[in-house]
Formats: sequence, structure tokens, C-alpha cells
Amino acid sequence: MTWILIRAYQTALILAYLCGMQKEIEDLLQPLGIETLTPIQQESLSQYNSYQEIILYAPTGTGKTLAFLLPLIQLLRTSKEKTGVRALILSPTRELATQIEKVFKSLKTEFSITACYGGHALQSETNNLSANPDVVVGTPGRLVDHIERQNLSVRNTQFLIVDEFDKCLELGFHDTIANIYGDMGKLEKLLFGSATKLNQFPVFIKLSNPIVIDKTDQDVQPKIHLFGIDVLDDKLTTLQYLITQFLNERGIVFCNYREDVDQIASFLREKNMAHAAYHGGLEQDERERALIKFRNNTAPILVCTDIGSRGLDIPEVKHIVHYMLPDKEDAFVHRNGRTARMMENGSVYLFNNDVKHAKFDVPQLAAFDINQTLKYSHPNWVTLYFSGGKKNKINKIDLFGFICKQGALTKEEVGVIAVLDYTSYVSVKTKNSQALLAKLREAKVKGQKLKIEVAY
Repeated sequence: MTWILIRAYQTALILAYLCGMQKEIEDLLQPLGIETLTPIQQESLSQYNSYQEIILYAPTGTGKTLAFLLPLIQLLRTSKEKTGVRALILSPTRELATQIEKVFKSLKTEFSITACYGGHALQSETNNLSANPDVVVGTPGRLVDHIERQNLSVRNTQFLIVDEFDKCLELGFHDTIANIYGDMGKLEKLLFGSATKLNQFPVFIKLSNPIVIDKTDQDVQPKIHLFGIDVLDDKLTTLQYLITQFLNERGIVFCNYREDVDQIASFLREKNMAHAAYHGGLEQDERERALIKFRNNTAPILVCTDIGSRGLDIPEVKHIVHYMLPDKEDAFVHRNGRTARMMENGSVYLFNNDVKHAKFDVPQLAAFDINQTLKYSHPNWVTLYFSGGKKNKINKIDLFGFICKQGALTKEEVGVIAVLDYTSYVSVKTKNSQALLAKLREAKVKGQKLKIEVAY
């Protein structure tokens, strides 16, 4: 009888804990407007407390970021607090690092986070690290730089997450991650996230009894329509007609080389077609501007290399164009993974002549007829650039009020506002951007005279 009472008491405690955790998760998700967890998020939350090592395999767009951030927050709340950085998140690209930081901050927890990556001021990161944040997210090279400069210590760090681990290895971060991993003397939890299954992990990672959560073969898959198109007069002209048929729906044009991205961008510029170029050879501010314009749909076409195939927080991409086919099937799959996210439908376009020379088996393609009679319609929205941001004590409310008052725009004519450290971008609906700029340039933003121009 005593044993039965003990078991009942234990069960009651477990149920109470689960109910309490469920309420905590609901509170975290409320600012994001998310009501239902994806399968990988549900399973990672149910398993995180039982294993020291977790491997998450999931297709792009299934919510992998929250699948490791939600358990991490629970770990931070329930584990014994230690001095120094408590959790470290490694990312292969600066864009993914900033995306993770943004998602973490949007959960509005009591924990602090800072991001470290190349392309912006090292001193700013040093100052942020001196504030002793709970979580640090960054690219492996930049984090090692801070460790060597003694700006960052991971000796007491309890939790390590490596997102897009396969991409990290592909980009040559093997030894860098090994150095970071070797410095973590008090590691309690280790989590890897990837969209691609690995045949084996590097030997420096001593996995004992990991749990593998694999959602790459989910029964419910997004529906991607694959089309083959014939070249008309030439490839660039065919692309021009194809983009026209997208009717300003968001699309990505993938190339294999930076030079081809620049060539296509130059062509689209000559045709006065709204677009943004994105590749690793651009400066950080150029890449940020490109993604901002793509997200707010003032540049609904993003022309990029495979750096844009993973780790970008871009919703509702309806069209993927393989201007050139990649050499490897994995790259083909990751490119296609930018569309049909969160179970939405999407379309993928290949040039039939490229398919004949593909280095992997291409799925069956449906025929797609190019309509040459459609006229291109330019978006009604443009993005304005402001030479001031967070470090200038400027926020979204300041810019919204300034544009509505000085530019005489209604709230419906002001779109997405992005405020960075030293710059800001605002999408506005206007038929005469130059007349609007003339009004705005006459006034100051919070007493500061800023440079204001259309973000090309």
C-alpha cells in the first residue's frame, strides 16, 4: 500500500511538472503568435532532460531553431547557475547567428544573449561580452578569436549547441569547433542540429549515448512543384520573362558563382526589375540591406549563391530558380528547401538543357510555358535608408512617427521597419519616392540630421 502511494505521489509530481512546463512554453510562444509546436519541437522538449547528447535532423522550415532554443531555456531555468557564459551556440554563417539571436530575444525570457560574427566591429562585441551574457551565439572563427583574446571563456559553459553542423564542417570549421569543444571542461548538454544526416561525427566529439530525433522523413511533406523550362532567345531573357510571371511573389535565383550573381543583378538592374544580390563577396552592410529588402518584399527577387540556401530567416518564398544546377544533390535539396516552408506549397524551376548535364539524378519535371506577353509590374513599395540606428538612440517608434508626420503618410503606407546598430530601413508605399525624400530631409530624427535615401 505504501509503495502504491509513493508511485501515485511521483506520478502527480511528474504531471504537475509537465503542466507547469506547458504553461511556460505557451508564455514563450505567445509573442511569436505560435499556437502549435511542430513535431520536432514537441519531441525535443520531451527528450531534452533525459539525454546528455541530442542530434536533431529536420528539413529546412520545420522549426529547428525553436526545437533547440525552447529546451535550452528550460535548461537555463532548472540547472544550477554558474559564473560566465552558460550556453554557447555555434552557427556556420553570420546571418544564421543573427537570426538565432533575434528568435531568442523575441521569446522575451529573463536571459541575455549576444551574437559574435565577422564583418562588424570587434570592440562592440567585446563590450557586450564584458556584460557576462547567459548565451553567446556566433560563428566558430569569431568565437575562437574572442577566446584567444580572453574576451570570452567557455571553461564553465554548461550547454553547447551546434546548428547546421554539416554546413560547419563543409565550410572548414572542423578544427575550430574542436578547439572550442576542447576548452569546455564542464559541458553538461550537447546538441547538434542539421538538415542533412551525417554518416559519422568527427572523432574529437566523444558521443556516449546520444538520442537521435530524425524528422527528415516525415509523413507530411510540403508540396514542391518541379518545372522544366526551355531557353528562349537566351538564358537571361528567359529569366526575365519567368520572373515577370511571378507577379512580385518572393523568389530566389540560385547561381554557382559570385560573378554570375553580379551578372544577373546587373541585367535585372538594366531592366528596372526589383531585386537584391547576395553572396559572400559583399560587405556585411550590403548583405544586410539585401536581406531586409527581400524580407519586406520591396525586392521580391533575391539572386544569390548557395550561401542563401540555408540559415536565413525568410518566410513565404514561393519560387526557386536554379539558374545553374549545383554539382551535388545535397545542395539541390537545400536550395529547394527555401520554398514550401512550414508545409506551404512552392515551385522550383530548372532549365531543361542544364538537366541533361546534371551530375545527379533530377526528379521528373513538369513542362512550364513561358508567357512572353506579360508586362513587368514594379512593386508599389520602396525601402528607405536612414544613417542612424540603435546606437544613435533611434527605435522603430521614432521612425514610424517621423515618417507619418514629416512625410504625411498614413500608418497603412508604412511597412516593415528594421533598426540596426548604426543604420535603419523602412519600407513605404509611395508613387513618388523623390518627393517623399524631399519632405523627410527637411526635418531631424530625434534632433539628429540623418542621411535619408532610397536603398538601392
